[in-house]
Amino acid sequence: MKISEFFGKRILSTAGKEGYVLGVSVGAGAMYLDCADADEKEFTVDMQCVMSIGECIIFNGFTAHPQGAERIRLGRAGFDMRGKYLGNLQDITIAGGRLKTAKIGKKNYPAEAIISGDIILVKDMPKLLQTVKKDGKPLFKKGAFVTREMLSEAAAEGEFVQTTLKSLG
Repeated sequence: MKISEFFGKRILSTAGKEGYVLGVSVGAGAMYLDCADADEKEFTVDMQCVMSIGECIIFNGFTAHPQGAERIRLGRAGFDMRGKYLGNLQDITIAGGRLKTAKIGKKNYPAEAIISGDIILVKDMPKLLQTVKKDGKPLFKKGAFVTREMLSEAAAEGEFVQTTLKSLG
């Protein structure tokens, strides 16, 4: 799911509280929805309290806004570690309640490559120089960022060494 799909979405608690989503915050390995009710009184919902997401979001509990959690603001400028402008933060993809990728400009970057603040910095990450295949079928495509998740999947498939070797320059 993309965080842009949350903004402005109606939110409803099982206790009857109603409002809409203002934004998304991330901190301490968790994700939170920043919301407001009809009187503009703000409240926070931990994504683990969300029961369903459809035309509206149904949840069953509140939480205090966690200390150190950072609001994700789309549109922030993104740069690589050498200062090259990459574009603006367009969207962030979430899976399993965790950030997976950030779309900056026209490219997607793995969440572990992102340093967020007033601007977005993208750390240099190794990419596959060749496609990794298992039994003749592509497992990971050339040009994909080598992430912890990819290496875990490669190990589970018995292709850790091949994946590592194909990322070396």
